[in-house]
Amino acid sequence: MLARVARVLLRVAGWVLTPLVLVCAAAIGATIGLVVAPRFSPMAGLIVTAVLALAAAIAGLLLWLELLREHPELRESLAITAAGIPDADAVQRLVHPEGE
Repeated sequence: MLARVARVLLRVAGWVLTPLVLVCAAAIGATIGLVVAPRFSPMAGLIVTAVLALAAAIAGLLLWLELLREHPELRESLAITAAGIPDADAVQRLVHPEGE
């Protein structure tokens, strides 16, 4: 029972990892934008911050998906597809394990 709970928690953490990578990348981009923003007017600084956050999120997504494509063992351990979404077969195995 404890092993199944641990397996479910690890799979859920793997499924949450893709959005978490994007949020972290956007936060890094926004932080860089906030460092550069005082050089501009308030509206331009806000636009620079938003654009850098969006660009960093897109770059983070592309790098994360590239990492998933290149490492099938990572995809298998996180039970996600190359697109970063939960694997339907893994969800089915977690909901209805064969041993129980």
